[in-house]
Amino acid sequence: MSRIKKLLMVVVALLLLAVGGLYLYKDAAVRSGVIASGDQVLGADSTTLDSASLDLFGGGLALRGLKLKNPEGYQQPHFFQLGGIDVDVSLGSLLARRIVVPSIALDGVELLVESVIDLDGPRLNLLTIRDQLRSSRVKNAEENSASSGQRFVIESLTVSDLKVMGLMTIPGGGSWPIDLDVPTFEIRDIGKKQKGVLLAEVVGIILVAMIDKAIDMIESDGSDKLKIAGDIRRGLKFFNRGLKESGLDPKLGKKLLDDAIQKGLGDLLKKKKKDR
Repeated sequence: MSRIKKLLMVVVALLLLAVGGLYLYKDAAVRSGVIASGDQVLGADSTTLDSASLDLFGGGLALRGLKLKNPEGYQQPHFFQLGGIDVDVSLGSLLARRIVVPSIALDGVELLVESVIDLDGPRLNLLTIRDQLRSSRVKNAEENSASSGQRFVIESLTVSDLKVMGLMTIPGGGSWPIDLDVPTFEIRDIGKKQKGVLLAEVVGIILVAMIDKAIDMIESDGSDKLKIAGDIRRGLKFFNRGLKESGLDPKLGKKLLDDAIQKGLGDLLKKKKKDR
């Protein structure tokens, strides 16, 4: 056998091994990439994903069991959980520097709302997370221009069956359970203007869009239930910015905050009901 034939056989064997390795470890690689991108925008160990399945020849990607942790200071372990994600993508696009994704379908997302009043002040987890994501987007946008990593363009992202659940408490306004269904919505051309963005930035854009929808629904739901239209927006601002910018009476707000810390919000609400 000639040396040229031997060399060709070695090259073919190496290619087969490379393709075989890619096929064998493709799902683990995708899963690791998704977890790393989530952690990049939310912090270390914030993202868990049960499984990822990439169909190289069928042009599809499925993610199952995605959960995102609440920031420190909240009791619930997660603020986000999702049953499944289906992505339409081609093998040719995966090998390119810029990956164009025709469509992504998010189905069965759950956002868990939690309000906290403690020595650190009043906080709402979705507002805390949204501020964090917006800060991360500025940083990721700066890194995007300098990075040589793969970029993404999402032509169409559809979110359906988005549920917002939890317990919402407005100091001085009352408390009510949250159980809302957000209508299906679509985001188009993510990253198109920038000619592609990093995966971490895609994650941030999608999460901010969902949280914005959730906050709108909470404002509307609270106004209907508590019959104090307009005060809900000030109440949410109270969580996000503090007493001074909330529009609430500072003395009343300070007293409510002190009472909530010392006695617990549940006891405070019971007392207010007895006084009526």
